[in-house]
Amino acid sequence: MTLVLFVLGTLGVLVLSARDLGAAVRENFTFTLVLDEDIPEAELRTLLKAQQLASYAKSAELVTKEQAAAHLQEDLGEDFVSFLGYNPLSNTIDINLRAEIVAVGDLDVLKKELIAQDYIIDVLYDRDLVGLVNDNIEKITYLLFAAALLLLMVALALINSSIRLTIYSKRFLLKTMQLVGATSGFIRRPYLINSLLLGILSTILSVALLLLSGWAFNQYFPAFALLITRETFLMVSLLLLILGLIVPGVSTAIAIRRYLKLRTNELYY
Repeated sequence: MTLVLFVLGTLGVLVLSARDLGAAVRENFTFTLVLDEDIPEAELRTLLKAQQLASYAKSAELVTKEQAAAHLQEDLGEDFVSFLGYNPLSNTIDINLRAEIVAVGDLDVLKKELIAQDYIIDVLYDRDLVGLVNDNIEKITYLLFAAALLLLMVALALINSSIRLTIYSKRFLLKTMQLVGATSGFIRRPYLINSLLLGILSTILSVALLLLSGWAFNQYFPAFALLITRETFLMVSLLLLILGLIVPGVSTAIAIRRYLKLRTNELYY
C-alpha cells in the first residue's frame, strides 16, 4: 500500500505542479501597450495605475522611450540615437496578463478594447505563440489527468485485491466467530481498525518517501523543485490520507460481509 500511495502521490504532485507551471508560463507573456508620444505626464501615470489595477493584469510596468533606447543600444552594441539624431521609440506599458485570461486565448477582444482607449495607439503580443502554448499545456494536462486516472484505478484494484486475499486467508476464523454467536459488528471491528491503522501508516511512509524524493530531486533540479509549493504537497498528502483510509476500510468491510454470508461448506471453494 505504501508503494502504491507513493506512486499516486508522485503523479499527483506532477499534475498539480504542471498546473502551476502552466500558469507561470502564461503569466510570463508580455502584452505591450504602445502609447501616443503626446500623452501628458498626468495621463501617463493615470493610465499606468489603471492597468495595474485592471482585472486582467497580474502586473504592469511603464517602459519609457529612454529606457527602451538604452536596452536596445545595449543589445545592438551601438548608439543608434546619436546616429539618427532622435529617439524613434515610444513609451510603452508592459502588461503580464493573468493566467486565466491567457488560457481563454481570445486576446484580440482585449486588444480592441485597449486600442479604443485614449493615448493607446497599438497593442503588441505574439498571437501564434500564445495559441501554441495553450494547445501544448492543454494536451499535457489531459495526458497527465488520464495517466492519474488510470493509475488510480490500478491502485484501487491492487489495494482491494491485497485486502481480499488477507480476509480470504482468515475466512474460517471469521465463520467460527460467527458460529459461536459473535455479531457482525464485533467480528468486523478489529479488522477495520487494523485496516485504518495500516492505511495511516502507509500514508505516513509514502509521504516520507515523497519528501525524500523531493529533497533528492532538488539537489539536481533546484529550479524545477521551486514549482512544488507547500500547498501542493499538503494537498497531495491530504488526498493520500483520505485514500489510505477509505479504500482499505471499504474493501475490508465488503470482503468480511461476503464471507460472513457464505455457508460453511462454501468456504472451501
